[in-house]
Amino acid sequence: MKHQPLYGLVCAGGGAHGAYQVGVLKYIHEHFCDGPRSPFQIFAGTSCGSLNTTFYAAQSSDAYASRLWLEELWRGFHVPAYHGNVLKNALKSLYKEWRRHPSERLTAWALLDPKPMQDVIIKGFLRDRLERSFAVGSTCGVAVAATEIISSRLCWFQEGPHARAWNLFHSIGIIEPITVQHVAASCSVPVFLPPVKLGNHFFLDGSISMDRPFSAAINMGASRILSIATDRPSPADLPSYQPIFRPRITNVIRLLLNRLGRDATIDEAVQIEMFNRFYDTMPRQKKWSHAQEAVPLFHKEALPSHYRPVQVCMLFPSRRIRNTSITADPTGSEPRRARTRFMFHEKFIGELIELGYGDARDQHRELKDFFAPNPSGQIGSWLGNFGRRSEGQ
Repeated sequence: MKHQPLYGLVCAGGGAHGAYQVGVLKYIHEHFCDGPRSPFQIFAGTSCGSLNTTFYAAQSSDAYASRLWLEELWRGFHVPAYHGNVLKNALKSLYKEWRRHPSERLTAWALLDPKPMQDVIIKGFLRDRLERSFAVGSTCGVAVAATEIISSRLCWFQEGPHARAWNLFHSIGIIEPITVQHVAASCSVPVFLPPVKLGNHFFLDGSISMDRPFSAAINMGASRILSIATDRPSPADLPSYQPIFRPRITNVIRLLLNRLGRDATIDEAVQIEMFNRFYDTMPRQKKWSHAQEAVPLFHKEALPSHYRPVQVCMLFPSRRIRNTSITADPTGSEPRRARTRFMFHEKFIGELIELGYGDARDQHRELKDFFAPNPSGQIGSWLGNFGRRSEGQ
């Protein structure tokens, strides 16, 4: 008996750029739903990606009808405190903290007020619907990533019938009910937003220590994974310097911020494709069978026969998000590039949703092949197809 593939959705972080994922998911849930259900059964995300994945994990039993609700949620995500003069906003936040009673003050001050983000998470993450999705079987597992502040270890908080605990060199898998606080911890960008307490530990954005973004989805049994990035991959060649260029402190700060939000999906996808090639060369009697109990990749007891082939499909924005028109001042002055990840402005959000929807529409054929029961491509082939398509646009 041939087993049906289990589809996983993995969404990276990127602040306001997460609106791009909303556009992609809107198109997918318009054209590839299994009836009213989402085509995905496994959901994993970090930072803003955790908001999008937990939303669909909770709404997976009626994802077709809910696709417009997620768009409405993001289009209403107009937070003036998250864009404009950063120094002015930071002083306001500091003054507000000073006005509070000492017992109510945050343990770690941050540049931005966390309340606007928490309000959106409360509105978008519905715990009762997540439990219903588990009950009807439309969601088999959901995971959000956060970084423990003292050890710097990445923790995947998981829930669902397919969730399994692990403790490996790259991350820890913890099984416990997902709450608003878990999503808030995954979205707490260092310095900009304060740490979030979960149990006896404090956590920050999961993107900080993310090395294996597909690990939770794979360990929960996903055999086909769609990964939606929030920016294009870095060019293969080093940039060209102008003769008058001199390094400034802004270049250093931008380097550090980019490192904090680095997307490691391409690195792991290349590794998975390589593992798939080795798997293809193995004798049939040595390969994994559905009767075997799965063992997490890189586990000390893992054997070659424990490996399960995974098909990875990656989708990138067709152009650099920071170059969208809203980032430029209407008067024609220099673009405000450094602030786009926190520019939760209605027009900017709308442009990103439309960009994601258009990119998904342009790759309808590849998506149709990905969701087909018997795809025409071989294991790992979608990685190359989507990579070449996005780089050529």
